[in-house]
Amino acid sequence: MDTNKIDLLVQYALVVAGQGDYGERELGAIHVLKYVYLGDLAYAERNEGATFTGAPWRFHNFGPWAAPVYDRVQESVRTLPVQERRFTSWRLEGEGVRWCLYDARLADRLDDKLPLAITSAMRRAIKEYGDDTTALLDYVYRTAPMLHAAPGELLDFTVAEAPERTSPPVPKRAPSGAEMRHHQERLTALQQRVQTKLRERAAARRLVSPDPAPRYDAVFADGQVWLDALAGKPIGSSHGTVTFSDDIWKSPGRRDPGVS
Repeated sequence: MDTNKIDLLVQYALVVAGQGDYGERELGAIHVLKYVYLGDLAYAERNEGATFTGAPWRFHNFGPWAAPVYDRVQESVRTLPVQERRFTSWRLEGEGVRWCLYDARLADRLDDKLPLAITSAMRRAIKEYGDDTTALLDYVYRTAPMLHAAPGELLDFTVAEAPERTSPPVPKRAPSGAEMRHHQERLTALQQRVQTKLRERAAARRLVSPDPAPRYDAVFADGQVWLDALAGKPIGSSHGTVTFSDDIWKSPGRRDPGVS
């Protein structure tokens, strides 16, 4: 594990957040740690599963966790000119801490030091989630290394796939005047057919009074009771404990959208 690289990602997460909109510039230790993970993930996607920091990421509770990284966040912040805000939160069961760091020069220096894959991924994620803890945890929980692991296991970054690289589009030839007229004629004909279908459907939906009118009397009520009885006795409520096998963590249903 390279603590210097961890420090770089910690600093980068804070300075990028500091460039955001007012009121969304503060990050806590959990936010910073998750953004460091996303930096490692982006690097691993392009380097055959090798992470940038070498940190021992594990499946822990609701997301990836590395105790050395968490400890390093605290150490790294002490060396930075951050604005610190402490507050009491019932969610955190005590005191919470948020840091804000605005340093455009540091951001530029880190952009030059860090791989483009990391800076792009971290900037995109921080802009999308910022200090939204719930959304950020949901996002990292659904990343490939997490979906291939069970609680407590080390994360395998070799399962991360690099984003698809699409080739530039082939320039299209400008249509001729005759082609444009033909296209307009087809479009007009299509619009006319759609309007005709809409009018036909509107006419079909016109309500007609039933003849004879329905009767809501004792015979009707008895009929409802009889139909309900055909379904059998009502299902009663019950209590119990549902137990799932630990194999569920490695099941295709967690990571294959085609399996339900």
